[in-house]
Amino acid sequence: MIPCPTGLPVTSYLPAILAALATALISAAAFAAEPTTRPATATLRATRTPAAAVVADLAKQVGASLPTFPPDLLATSTLPPVTADLADVSFWDAAREIAKQTGLEPVQNPEDPYPRFQWGLGGGTFFKPPHAVAGPLLVVATDVHRSSTIDLGRAKHDEHRDLSVSLVAYAAPGVRLLGVAPEVRLLGAVDDLKQSLLPPDAPAVTPTVADGAGGESGALYMTHLSVALNCPENRGKRIASLKGRIAVRLQTASQRVEWEDAMGAKKDATRQAGAFPVTLKSLKKADIEYVLSLSARRDKRNVADWSNLQKSIYNGHMALYDAKGRLVAARATENGGEYNGNAIDARLRFVREPGVSDADAKEPYKLVWDAPTAAKDVTFDFELMDVPIP
Repeated sequence: MIPCPTGLPVTSYLPAILAALATALISAAAFAAEPTTRPATATLRATRTPAAAVVADLAKQVGASLPTFPPDLLATSTLPPVTADLADVSFWDAAREIAKQTGLEPVQNPEDPYPRFQWGLGGGTFFKPPHAVAGPLLVVATDVHRSSTIDLGRAKHDEHRDLSVSLVAYAAPGVRLLGVAPEVRLLGAVDDLKQSLLPPDAPAVTPTVADGAGGESGALYMTHLSVALNCPENRGKRIASLKGRIAVRLQTASQRVEWEDAMGAKKDATRQAGAFPVTLKSLKKADIEYVLSLSARRDKRNVADWSNLQKSIYNGHMALYDAKGRLVAARATENGGEYNGNAIDARLRFVREPGVSDADAKEPYKLVWDAPTAAKDVTFDFELMDVPIP
C-alpha cells in the first residue's frame, strides 16, 4: 500500500502514486509472461499521460524489464506528461518519442560493468548521433576515424588513406538474441560529393552469426561493430549515406526448464533442455553474488541446436526466484568456464539488480531457464545519413 499524506490535495501526491505503481509494474512485467522471441512492436496512445504510466505500459507490451537509473527515478522526478498516437512502431521509435517529450532516454550506469537497457536523464545525448532502426536493433554511429600514412620505404611515396566508422548495435529489450555477426556487410556508401566510399575489396557476402558470439554483455544488449570505407583524396565533408546489413540469430521457440531447491541441488539435478540433458552442479552464495555451475554434453547431437544452447547459457538467459516466486536475479551478468564443440562446463554469476529484482525477495530457491528449441538467422538493413567526416 502507498501511504497518502493527509491535508494535501489529491493532485499533489497522485504523480508519486503513479510512479510507484509504474516501478512495480516495470519490475514484474518481463517475467509475468513468456519471453519475446521475435522483434516486438509497440503502440503508444496517450493524452497528457504521466510518463511513469507510459513507461510501464511499454514494458508490458515488449515483455521486458525496463529499469531506471537511479532506481527511484520515476518516483522522485517530475517529468512532463506524454501525448502520442503511434501504432505498431518499433521499440526504439517508441523510446525515441518518450525521450523527446520527457527527457527519459537510455543511459548506462557507470557502476555496472554489464550493460543493459535503463531509462535515465541523459541530457538528450543518446539519440543525438546519426542512428537508424533495423528491426529489433538500433544502430548508432559513435565516431568516425580518418588517417593518412605515407610509406617512406618506397621510391614513390605512396599515401594510404583510411576511413572507418564505429557503430554500436543496441538490441531492443525482450528480444532473445543468441548472437550477432561480428562484421557488417556494406551495401552502399557515398559522400556529399556523390563519390563512392565503398572499398574495392568489400565482401559481397553477409558474415554469419556462427563466425562469433558478438556482444560485450551477457544479455547481448550492445554490440560494437565497425565498417572500413574508401577515402578519396578529394573527399567530401560528410557521409551522405551509409547502408549496411547486420546478421543476428533470434531465438524463435523455447522450453521452460526449472530447478527447484537450486541451492541444495543433488547430484541427480539433471533436466532435459530440448535434446540435451543439462546438469545443475551447484548454486552457491559468494558475498553479494550467486555462482551457478552447470554442465552439458553434446554426444553427437545436432550441432546447430548445440550452438544455440551454448549461446543461451553463455549469454546468461536464466533467472533466479525465491520460494515465493519473487524475482532475485533476472539474468546472469558474468560468465566463465569452458565452452567447446562437445562440452559445456559453465560458471555463471548472478547479482540482485536494484529496480529489477524484487526488494522483498529472499534467498534463491528456483532457477528458471527458457532454453532455446528453435532459432533463426536473420538480417536487418540500416541506413545512416549525414555522418561528418573529419
